[in-house]
Amino acid sequence: MKYVFGFWIWMIVCTTPVFAQTDFRITGKVLDENGKPMPFASVFLNQTTIGDRTTEQGDFTIRQVPPGKYELIVSYLGYEPLLIPLTVDKNISGITAGLKPKAGQLKEVVIKRNAERDRWMRVFKETFLGKSNNAGQCTILNDEIIDLQYDQAKHKLSATSDDFIIIENKALGYRIRFLLINFEINFSTGYSIYYGNPLFELMRPKNRRQGKKWEEAREKAYYGSSMQFFKSLVNHQLQEDGFEVRKLVRIKRSRDFTPPTGNDSAKVLKPGFLSSYVNYLYNKILPYDSIYRKTADGYALHFRDHLHITYTKEKEGRDYLGEGNTAKPGHQLSVMRLLEPEVPLDVNGILESPVHVLYEQYWGWEKMAEMLPLNYKR
Repeated sequence: MKYVFGFWIWMIVCTTPVFAQTDFRITGKVLDENGKPMPFASVFLNQTTIGDRTTEQGDFTIRQVPPGKYELIVSYLGYEPLLIPLTVDKNISGITAGLKPKAGQLKEVVIKRNAERDRWMRVFKETFLGKSNNAGQCTILNDEIIDLQYDQAKHKLSATSDDFIIIENKALGYRIRFLLINFEINFSTGYSIYYGNPLFELMRPKNRRQGKKWEEAREKAYYGSSMQFFKSLVNHQLQEDGFEVRKLVRIKRSRDFTPPTGNDSAKVLKPGFLSSYVNYLYNKILPYDSIYRKTADGYALHFRDHLHITYTKEKEGRDYLGEGNTAKPGHQLSVMRLLEPEVPLDVNGILESPVHVLYEQYWGWEKMAEMLPLNYKR
């Protein structure tokens, strides 16, 4: 995420030569606004299993970091979180992160249970965790820290939290600490958005059988996901991995539009994804240079209109069909569009600003319950 809660950072990059090293180390110190060490602060790489807590002297060491671009998150209860973009291609030392307290005084958490809050909490969980079979095996262990607000005039539900939301995903075997930055559902448009900084922790299986089950479930969550799609994109193996990408043009019904004919003809999708729009799906598989381009230090998604993405190696699950999406299982269909002219991708196929990419259909239906850490390896 490109949301820097910024205060002051001083960083020295080690220039010691590194020979044949594939994993690196990040070290540093966390201080408060008075320059005093902050013990037991959380320091982790966003959306990974890689992190540490500071010592009593405020020091931290993050080991076994693969090369790549990351966001280092520094967090402490009652203080504004700090995000530090890092490019790891060598050992990094000397990071000094200064945190400042949040505005206002810390207040005692008062848990207020009532029918209205419980109703909105169910809506929050269905949007945040999802409605899949995996979501049914997810539990938020501390939902009392989530502050829910409903704006009746704007018909919007928002949520915030001062501390990590603790999620136990018994389907995939992860315990997730999620620092929620923004959550909003717009009931007028039907769109929802949430983003934050998750740290994944591997749960300990009860036995070998459960460990094997988790490995299989993680693999199933990976195949056909947006994570696999972007890795396949930068490796030029979309069709080999089962992805077919076509252009989709969406226009308002009141506008005149003549779809092309011939080799690149388009058909109207019925019913449309949105009732006030008409969707034209082009037949031709898009070439790579119509989806993204090479940049100086990686790649950038750049396309107009929408991408219609078909994953041909797996059918839609019964839990997806149960939501009334389709009458019978077919290939997994997703629609993607950009909220910015370009969205950077690193060399590993990781989005640098995922909040600027909007998903519909299958990927839009998949939520936190299907999320994997960026350093997941099959």
